[in-house]
Amino acid sequence: MKLEVSNRHVTLRIVVTAVAFVVAVIAFTIGVVSIGHKDPGYHAIEAKVDAEALLYNNAVTLKYWFDGSTNEIKRGINALTEVYTPILSASYKQLDPHNLYTGMNGIATLNLNQGRELVVSEHLYAVLKDAYRRTLEGRGYNMFAGDLYAEWKGILILDEPEAFDPALNSAQASRIAEVAAVVSDLSNFRLEFLNDSTCTVRFSVSDAYRQFCTAYEIDSMPLDLNLLHDAYLMDWIATDLLAEGYDTGYLFTSEAQVLCLGSRGTLGYSMYTLENGRETVYASLDLEGPFSATTFTAFGMGSYYGYTLDTDSGRPLYRHMYFDVRTGTYSDVLLSATIIGNDRDIIGTVYQSIILNTLPTEQETSSYASTLDREGYLVSYVFQSTPGIARD
Repeated sequence: MKLEVSNRHVTLRIVVTAVAFVVAVIAFTIGVVSIGHKDPGYHAIEAKVDAEALLYNNAVTLKYWFDGSTNEIKRGINALTEVYTPILSASYKQLDPHNLYTGMNGIATLNLNQGRELVVSEHLYAVLKDAYRRTLEGRGYNMFAGDLYAEWKGILILDEPEAFDPALNSAQASRIAEVAAVVSDLSNFRLEFLNDSTCTVRFSVSDAYRQFCTAYEIDSMPLDLNLLHDAYLMDWIATDLLAEGYDTGYLFTSEAQVLCLGSRGTLGYSMYTLENGRETVYASLDLEGPFSATTFTAFGMGSYYGYTLDTDSGRPLYRHMYFDVRTGTYSDVLLSATIIGNDRDIIGTVYQSIILNTLPTEQETSSYASTLDREGYLVSYVFQSTPGIARD
């Protein structure tokens, strides 16, 4: 199978293309020739253990370039670990919509203290403002849809989800449609930015929404960054790392999002489709930073959530987290899609992926991809109807 890459944005196409979950393929081969020896190259940085957030290192991976002797590289890794640990801890904890942490107000604090004025960090204040702005645009992103995402996650993580799939379970289909309708009614939510100087905010929901959650036995945690969570996390970390002078490394997550602060040499990435039911690389190019990238695959490659539902028609239904938040249903248009920006705006790049995945037809998808191309993004995608043909 051959991918015909157009001549538009030739320079960008030579240096960028991505599938985040194969980011370990890099132009510099890192070899450990003896225990304790470290060669120049990219090295993974792991934050120190945090008793309140034991799994926070799993949220994102940082790889950074180091030169010099083994001892110099070790000292550099130790120094960066000291810088990285508090940054990851603060960003991870404050963006968590479910858990409270000592000494800081985060999104969970807002969920659990509705109607109260709370002072948050400047970083979180900026995140909330940006997410609120994108929510009001009504283009497929909703920061108040935490309870709808919880409904779908409850199905997606099951070992045998078919019995609860809305396509086969009318009661479940009705429930998801009703939750989608109520979270899409933004009059049910109020996020107030009370003081920009002190970063004071207040979050509340309507009586009607509380009554709905009670009737449907929903343990409500509505405020949730959902599909933009990883992007906000990486942007927060990158901003603080750059402020400390660290600009030659990259961040990536298991959910196929990459933020390159700046690279040394090139990074090799591949884009995937399905061929005869098997994950297949349809293009591989080299990439230099800085850049931001996100890759969506309907077949769940690299994702914690997802499954494939076989149907009598012979065309499978793919389940993943990129459903249309306005309806709770899937467009079933894209099989895979990669969007790459030639800057560090990972939030904007992922936001465009969300929009692209909500479009209901192949024609609208192609048209919007062309719009993104004119705006400077590289977009490559494969339709579910023709999995063997990649478009860009």
